[in-house]
Amino acid sequence: MQNNNLKLKIKKFTLIYGAIILISGIFYLVVTQSYPVAFVNWRPIAVKNFETDYSSARVYYQKALETYDRNQAVVLDSMEIQKELKRAVLDKLIENVLIEEELKKRLNNDEIEKMVAGKIDEAIKGRDIKKEVEMLYGLSLEEFKERFLKPQAKSEIFASRLLLENKNFDEELKKIKKEAKVMVFLAGFKWNGEEVIINPAVSPR
Repeated sequence: MQNNNLKLKIKKFTLIYGAIILISGIFYLVVTQSYPVAFVNWRPIAVKNFETDYSSARVYYQKALETYDRNQAVVLDSMEIQKELKRAVLDKLIENVLIEEELKKRLNNDEIEKMVAGKIDEAIKGRDIKKEVEMLYGLSLEEFKERFLKPQAKSEIFASRLLLENKNFDEELKKIKKEAKVMVFLAGFKWNGEEVIINPAVSPR
């Protein structure tokens, strides 16, 4: 009898402890915005990265519209425009993951990092773009490098490697997207096998 009671207590304690760990883990993911908006070949895209890129894209287009036609700046308040912007941002994040994966099949990490650093240095050499980046994108220079310049550099490096293989960048990327395992968790959007599309059955916020 005592053994049975002890086993029940241990089982109960284990269940409670497991529940606490699970809840703590979920709380951490929510607070840090580390939970995924998508999985790309089982690699997560965190909501914080999506929100950062979406926010900076909005700031950029807002500034551009205000510069060229202030009366058109209100179009960004349109739900349809916001949907399309979110769709494009998520699609680009997925593309970035796929390009990085393909690069790693051809080059080691040290080679990639060295080439990326070289391209970034070349892009901003002799230019003080800190204030410009903060104004146009709402990001620090380091954030801009991480979120935009690095992915762009990797895309250019991948394109150059494909050229050496006598392959077309757009055609190869389309093929890679079709073969990828992509799961989208962002409400109102889905993956159609080639790109992110707006899901008419669900209204994204």
